[in-house]
Amino acid sequence: MSRTLLFIPLLMTACTGEADKADDTAGDTNAAGCEITFESLPSSGALDADYRAPIEFHLSDPDTTATVTSADIAGTTSSPDGYETIIFTPNEPLAPSTPYTVTLNYCRGSSDITFTTSGLGAPLSSPDILETRTYALDLAGARILEPAGVGSVLTSYLTQSILVGVVSADATKIQMLGAIGKEDVSPPEQDYCDPSIDFPEADFTAQPYFQIGPQDTTLAVAGLAVEIGDLEITGTFAADGTYFAGGTLAGVIDTRPLAPLLDDSGEPGAICDLAISFGAVCEACPADGEPYCLSLVADQIQALEVEGETLVVVAGSDCTGCADGPPAEDAVCVE
Repeated sequence: MSRTLLFIPLLMTACTGEADKADDTAGDTNAAGCEITFESLPSSGALDADYRAPIEFHLSDPDTTATVTSADIAGTTSSPDGYETIIFTPNEPLAPSTPYTVTLNYCRGSSDITFTTSGLGAPLSSPDILETRTYALDLAGARILEPAGVGSVLTSYLTQSILVGVVSADATKIQMLGAIGKEDVSPPEQDYCDPSIDFPEADFTAQPYFQIGPQDTTLAVAGLAVEIGDLEITGTFAADGTYFAGGTLAGVIDTRPLAPLLDDSGEPGAICDLAISFGAVCEACPADGEPYCLSLVADQIQALEVEGETLVVVAGSDCTGCADGPPAEDAVCVE
């Protein structure tokens, strides 16, 4: 499956900062000697919480006693980093446009946060309202969880939009097409000089939520190829089909073809050497076991509809015959 190499720099150049979090109460009681404070995602009072996202508590210092409870939500508590982050994952998606209360129990006592979910999750009037619509991904507003800190170094390469269009949708399946937008054009338009992205048919039984993959994918342009293992993309369409949000993207990327972006010599370990300075470590690539792969995980991806734009299938990777308009049916844009 062909892809454009620009897809990966665009993802890696998205904002790598922390998600929007707000200081919440320090606790209703204060145990002697405990000075830990926390921030939560969503913040207390939020009116747009994602109905499918876990609730996160980011502590100023680790607390191995910390747990999360809720009278409203059944779920489980975990910590990926030694109890500095406490994650409460609901057993089922929350209801849209509904208030909830969650309690952090930690060394200072107990503290509640109350939030309301956004309207995402409300049913579509019919799946086919999505057909022929095109959406532009807001990667600059996404949160890059892995590899932390590396993406901001490549910001100068964020010059083209990633577009996603719906080809067909029914009660169980959705077929989507991806494309690269023309450079510095607003609103975004498909660039017919780049091959389209033929996503595999995705499960749509949990509509308006969709999931593409996971599957191994190759991105290629100008003779270069990038391997992504277990690529997975998810999101939730708004009830009127005008946008999707709560998107996630995950995969394992082979960094070697991207090395020339940082090092003219093209040394295969250029990006991995940079990643080490940010505390990230490359791992063995599934294809050959060489230590040049990075896990890529992004969430909080939003995508607004581009009105009047319908994506078309483009094969090949050159502009000949395609620069000024979509190719004729079955045409291949190559010299």
